[in-house]
Amino acid sequence: MTPADLHTILHALTLSLVAGTPLFMAALACTPLQKTVARFLPWAALPAFLAAFTAPANVFVEVPWFFMGSRMGLDENGHIFLCLAAFVWFLASFSSRSLLKDDTKRARFLVFFLTAMAGNFGLILASDMLGYYLFFAVMSFAAYGLVIHKETATAAKAGRIYLTLVMIGEVALFTALIILAHNSGSLAIEDLRGISYHPLTLALLFIGFGVKIGALPLHSWMMPAYQAAPIPAAAALGGAMVNAGILGWLRFLPLGQTSCPTEALFFIVAGALAAVYGVLIGLSHNQAGALLGCSSISQMGLITVIFGLGLLSHEAGLAAAPVLIIYVVHHSLAKSSLFFAYDLAHRQGKTLSYLQMTAILLPALALAGLPLTSGAIAKTAFKDLTIGLGPTWYGLGTFFLPITAIGTTILMLHFMHVLKDNGKRSLPERAESRTIFSISFIAVAITLWLWPAARDSASHSLAGAKILQALWPVTAGSILFFVWRQIPFCNKELSTAQEKQPSFATLLPPIMQLLEEKEWQIPPHDNVNTSLHRLSPHLRRLEKIMGRWKIVGLSYLALCLYLVFLLL
Repeated sequence: MTPADLHTILHALTLSLVAGTPLFMAALACTPLQKTVARFLPWAALPAFLAAFTAPANVFVEVPWFFMGSRMGLDENGHIFLCLAAFVWFLASFSSRSLLKDDTKRARFLVFFLTAMAGNFGLILASDMLGYYLFFAVMSFAAYGLVIHKETATAAKAGRIYLTLVMIGEVALFTALIILAHNSGSLAIEDLRGISYHPLTLALLFIGFGVKIGALPLHSWMMPAYQAAPIPAAAALGGAMVNAGILGWLRFLPLGQTSCPTEALFFIVAGALAAVYGVLIGLSHNQAGALLGCSSISQMGLITVIFGLGLLSHEAGLAAAPVLIIYVVHHSLAKSSLFFAYDLAHRQGKTLSYLQMTAILLPALALAGLPLTSGAIAKTAFKDLTIGLGPTWYGLGTFFLPITAIGTTILMLHFMHVLKDNGKRSLPERAESRTIFSISFIAVAITLWLWPAARDSASHSLAGAKILQALWPVTAGSILFFVWRQIPFCNKELSTAQEKQPSFATLLPPIMQLLEEKEWQIPPHDNVNTSLHRLSPHLRRLEKIMGRWKIVGLSYLALCLYLVFLLL
């Protein structure tokens, strides 16, 4: 055996352990060793860390015995996504460990949790279509068990919504992969380079991966699922699994090699609508998990806009790809940190201190692009991209992005008030929660500043003009938030309602009055409040309409008819 053969074997073994370790531990969770599995749960993510830092880039190994013959390996993007996923799953595993001590459904949670982890890691490693599809499906369906884990009526409903949309996405994705395999004559993902994409294929890929990222109108699973799932599982959903959709687009629509100017407009418009819709709908919720789901819809919308810009031309794709990666890293670290902050507030057993609330503000306002945060770096990269693409797209960076930043600021301050209320509950204290949040906080604070790929954007974000451009939307959003909180008339009228729902009532009291089942009377002489009074039921009605199965079904039917039209 030559050294080259030995190196190949070790490389294949390392990659196999990435998904194999959590799958093996999931099998052990069905035996009397489940307590041991729960104790060593964080170890399941360690092989992924090892592969992310040691596996050579663009070296692939054949696995002929696995699923009709598969290939595994890591390209440059794969290293980043695997490291990111391993970090989020590692912290989520630590958080789950103490949660499972007294859980009678521990074995079931472990099986679904570890299987979803294996699917998430496996799809990052897969370099062929069948392997990617298999791991993507494993992750998606295993996550259903996490959503319904609490066995409440709310969890069951969230699970039904999630499972139905996942099945729609799986059918669309499988159909797209059949078309791609036929057109390229190969199952290898790398052989997709240079092929032409029919609009039908692009639409199917948008649906297949759009479900995972919460693209409109396939978003309705995200808010209830994030709220229903145990918080550590929700952190994995929002910080790691959601990225599978973005990675899928990058794999099957490689930026810099794919040019679809007409279809790119669809991605841009759909992403822009989601970015605004997520913020508006978030203001009608007063549950921390649902709020983070709304935030994910909005942030994933911005990422979809960036991807759409990359589809405009080959040159645009080369410029957009690194911006997209920066934004994905920023969002994953910030969103998972907010979930761990939610866990801290939920389990600390006392009200959050001012120091803790200040620390939580960092990842919260980073999503809005606060200067000196990872969000400022990501948004600077976004603006530089729009400037580089010419006057046509300049407005996205100078007008649209600040508007979404104002909305995100209001949404995140609303989340902070909801979180503070969660901290007043009497629940068993978990000291691990403070450690886990501290680690996630550090990751948000320093990762993009130390990452060489983000060095240029980080440097640009420190320019005086850039700091002012990033500061004024956050300032404006903060002022708008606190102005509505200080309206004396509304605070007096809603003093009773605030005891039940203090978070949202303190943000937009007039809107809150029409969002509850009980109706409140608002005197018509207050013009501002009357305007909000008229607007609020429309927002709530819009959310309900978008979440109805008839609307989701009709939307899917319309997409199917569109696909049939494209085939004619």
